[in-house]
Amino acid sequence: MEDRRRQLGGFAVLALVLLRLVTGWHFFSEGLEKIERDPVSGRYHLSSSFTAATTGFLSAAKGPLADFYHSFAPNGHDWQRLLAVPHQNKTVTAEDAKAAAERDPSHDWAERVTDDWQAILSKATAVPSLTEDQVERAKAAYERRKQELADYLAGEKDAIAEYQHELWRLDRWRAEPEADGAPFQEEQIAKKASETAAKAKAWVAGVAELEDAYVADLRQILTPDNGPTAATAGAVDQATTPPQQTRLQQVELATAALTIGVGICLLLGLFTRLASIAGALFLLSVVATQPPWLPNAEPTIYQSVELAGLLVLAGTGAGRWLGLDFFPWALFHRTTND
Repeated sequence: MEDRRRQLGGFAVLALVLLRLVTGWHFFSEGLEKIERDPVSGRYHLSSSFTAATTGFLSAAKGPLADFYHSFAPNGHDWQRLLAVPHQNKTVTAEDAKAAAERDPSHDWAERVTDDWQAILSKATAVPSLTEDQVERAKAAYERRKQELADYLAGEKDAIAEYQHELWRLDRWRAEPEADGAPFQEEQIAKKASETAAKAKAWVAGVAELEDAYVADLRQILTPDNGPTAATAGAVDQATTPPQQTRLQQVELATAALTIGVGICLLLGLFTRLASIAGALFLLSVVATQPPWLPNAEPTIYQSVELAGLLVLAGTGAGRWLGLDFFPWALFHRTTND
């Protein structure tokens, strides 16, 4: 006796087709929003708003996989480890006051920034066909921007020292017994932590502006006056792009290609199982950045619902109905019956 529970009725088939088309259109339209056309050159490239969104998405990751996601986002030369260092400002004795005056709170971070800039300089000056004059000018640009960085951080020395003292106070606050499990205390600590983090982001942004100016200097110096060849322009551009920015661009490109590809496949009903599984894994990676069991996690309910819908499409092979998957499916069944 045939088990009719394994058969789909007409309404179920129409619902699956609708689910496939709606999900496919969502993926396809989201992918297109990540690409914009340059009105001057006419070329297509990833949009700057997508870059900002991706950076924020990766930086905001929480939970056990947070470090993995953070590694793909530009981290301001590892400022969270080198600048956000809790330190108590003690001025009880004359020796404490002298030590506080001599201490450079941004020393480790500044060293990391200049090391990264030196690495960019080394790659840029290794580009073939550069003249000695260009190399010397590039080195001079590095020294000039390095001094500007030192001057900028020196001007922020007292504010950075106070910021690190506030981090120390936050750590002490969190360690107090009454702060554990008390909603009001947790809310106050979270508010203070957010205010403190905002101060550091201003310095990170300031250094980023200096870095952008430094990179612009190098690109201008290393571009021939009579116009670069495509190979030279590409080599200079690649050499002056910070490594973490390159990784971010790779993530963005893969994301845009995946979302557009999944959308097209679902709309056409082509390779539906494979496309659905790929889309589900992508959404699972999104949900994993905000584990729902964490109290401060951002809601990911709509991604979870769409993930479940993609698993339904993968399990039923919904491209067989009003989709291109019908033809290999029909051919396979006819060969099997023969």
